[in-house]
This record gives sequence, C-alpha cells and structure tokens, in this order.
Amino acid sequence: MNIVFSGPSGAGKGTLTEMFLKDNNFKKFTTCTTRKPREGEKDGFDYYFYDKEIFLQKVNAEEMFNVKEYGGNYYGSLEEDMDNIQTMKNVIFQITPDRALEMKERNPNTCMILIIPPRAESLINRRKDRSEERIKNDIQNLETAKKFDYVIVNDNIEQAYENIKLCIHHFIYGGECEFLVKDNIGLIENLIKGLNTSIEGKGVEKVFNSEIAKKWDQKAEYVTYYGVKNPITEEVMSSANNGLKIADIGCGTGKILQKLDDKYIDCNLTGLDISSDMIAVAQTRNFTGRNNITLVNNDFMEYDFKDYYDIIIFSYVLHHMDNPIEALKKAKDMLTDRGKILFSVPGKAYLSEVFSDDKSVGRFSVEEMDDIVMGAGLYPLKASRNRFMMSFNSYEMFLKYLKSIGTYQKIMGYSNQNWSKEFSDEILRKFDSTAFITGEYLTYNCENLQRKLRRK
Repeated sequence: MNIVFSGPSGAGKGTLTEMFLKDNNFKKFTTCTTRKPREGEKDGFDYYFYDKEIFLQKVNAEEMFNVKEYGGNYYGSLEEDMDNIQTMKNVIFQITPDRALEMKERNPNTCMILIIPPRAESLINRRKDRSEERIKNDIQNLETAKKFDYVIVNDNIEQAYENIKLCIHHFIYGGECEFLVKDNIGLIENLIKGLNTSIEGKGVEKVFNSEIAKKWDQKAEYVTYYGVKNPITEEVMSSANNGLKIADIGCGTGKILQKLDDKYIDCNLTGLDISSDMIAVAQTRNFTGRNNITLVNNDFMEYDFKDYYDIIIFSYVLHHMDNPIEALKKAKDMLTDRGKILFSVPGKAYLSEVFSDDKSVGRFSVEEMDDIVMGAGLYPLKASRNRFMMSFNSYEMFLKYLKSIGTYQKIMGYSNQNWSKEFSDEILRKFDSTAFITGEYLTYNCENLQRKLRRK
C-alpha cells in the first residue's frame, strides 16, 4: 500500500515519517530534487539533493523518471514506476498534492493524508522562508489537497501519530473515521484563510503603518541607551555640505532630512519611503525653506530616479530589502562622479542575547557585508563597527521597541501577525535572563569601485 504524507513545510511530515519508520511494516520512498535543502532537511531522507547539471545528466541517461519542474526546480525519482513499487511493506511518500492525486489515479491502493498545523501563524513561525511566494504555493497545494482522503491537525506530534494510524486502519478495513477530508474541509479552508490574511497584510509598506509612523521619533521612550546608538547620522552629517544632491532611501518620517535642512543650504534633498504613512508624517515637518525638499512614496527598486546624487543614504533599511546587493548596484548607478553611498545594518551582536537566528532579524557579519559591498561594485572608503548597550524596564517595552523599528515584523515576514505564544515565551525567557541587550551597527561609506580605479 502507498501512504502519502503531504502538507506545508513545517507541518511535521518529516518527524511523523521517522516515527513510522521505527515500525518494520513501513519504508520510505525518497524522491530527488534540484532545490536547496531547507532547514532541518536531510539528504537521502527528505530528498536526494542534486545539482541541476547532474540531475539533467541523469534525465538524459534515462536514469531519472517522473520529472517535473516546480518553482524553478526539478523533481523526479530514481524508480520508473514509483506508483507501484513491489514490496511487502507499506511505502511512505512525501510528495506534493498534485503528484499524490496522480499516484492515486494510477494506483487506487494509495492512502492520501494531509498534515497541517493548527493555525497559519504557527506554520509561519516554524520556518525561515516566510516569503509571499512560499505562502502562495502553500495555498495552491492546500486547495489541491481538498481531494485527499484524510486530514490531520498536528498540534501534538504523539497524538498526530496515533491519529494517522487510525486513518491507515480505516483505509484498509473501513468503518467510522473522524479524519475524513470531506467531513473536515473547514480545517483546510480556515488554514487557507489564515495564509491569505498573512499575505493581505504583508509587506514593509503595510508594516510601517500610521501607528508606528506617528511614534517614529519617540522610540527612545521604550529603551535606555548606553553608548553611541546612531552612527549613520554622524556619518551623514560629517559627509554632507552645502549645495549637494542627497537622497535618503527609507527616509521614514524625514528625521535625517530635517537635520540636513537645519544645517546646510542650497541642497536638493530627496526622501523616499515605501510607506505612505511615513511620508505623510514627513510632510508635516517644518523645513527651513533654504533647501529643495522632495518626498516620494514608492519602492526604491521600482522608482525611476531622474537625478544623480552626491550622497545616497540607506539608514537602517538595507536589511529590510529583498536583495541588498541589487539595491546597492542601483544606488551606485545613481551617483555623481565622486558620489558616496552611506549605510548602516545590524551586526552579528545585535539583539544576540535574545535572538539566535541572524536571517530573521537581519544581522550581518563584517565578512558578509564586505562581500555585499564588493558584489555591488563599491569601494569602502570607511567602515566601522559600533556597539552599544540597551536596557528595558519591561518585556512589554522591549516588544514595543522591536515593533517601532520593524524587527518584530521582520521576524514574522512582514505579515503583521503576532508571534505565537511558544515563540514569545521563548524570547521572554531569554529577555529575563539578561540585564542588558547589545546593539551593533556596521556603517559603511562607499563609492563606485570602477570610478575609484580610473582616478588612480
């Protein structure tokens, strides 16, 4: 008999498969893919992971079968008739719902079990890739899985294991079963609804809303700082001069623009932010009238800049962008001959007492940032690492601080959803175990590498 476990990544399919394999009545069939392993996946168990070149060589040599392309990656099997494997054991497959339905059509002795989490937010919390594309793929697969035999909610792994055994027993012997998809279609639809909600409220522009924008300049009320907390402002103010063209990307409520306007004259100052609420607050600032101020509500990568700039600023915004290298490349092409790009990003030590995952909070090592700078074709005139300490009166104040700077939302993939109770409790335990929390920024002052070399 074929047994299919299908469901979104992070629903627990791999763990449940391992539990069943401890029983000698089951074996696992492992398929092949050219995609990169996700966190926790094992080569030879979850998939056989191949480079695309080697995979296609096997296809041409007729050693790879059932080949499909999905999301830019190839999938296949080393067994030609994987739907009808001759064995005395029950074979467990972890395949997509569309492939499971094909198997069912070719071999009716296929038991299809959909494994889902209890809530959309618990699924998103369990994995690193929280991209909109990934969530849309989940929704498409869940719609297809409405044609499955059974659906199991994995809220407790041991209970899910027992419930799956009941499904298999029902598939073989019949009788009553409370896990039939046709009787529990609402479970799937509720999960789809939750995933759709996370997309509708998703995006940096929606996260930095009017509530955050109005309190943008009052972040200090949540935290006590010890040390220099804002190195990019010092770098900007010391690099600027009268009469320059300056663009502040991710300008927020225009705080840096205000400082430049107060100190310098005859400048063309452009502030761009993806959040309309941030720009609305920036427009309420009392500028001096001595400089030409332009405020733009748009996505930096989509906006068509008509000018060249002497200074382009990314003030704690690059780590919120999908591709920092491409953003810096675009900025480089907008520079005047001796123009500079100034930016700061969180370093490895940033919030390290409470968060272990660098990607989720947008931390970079010096080596990673050096590679990004070189990959963008920039030359670092100056680079510094600045550390400071922070203390908070309460966990509530800490969470407000994280929301005010976008870190809370970044961890949730800019979905505007709340952390799960389990994740929040874990962070609370870490927060309670430390008196101070580290802040760290890597600050760069760069120019176009090719122009620098030509001048030499």
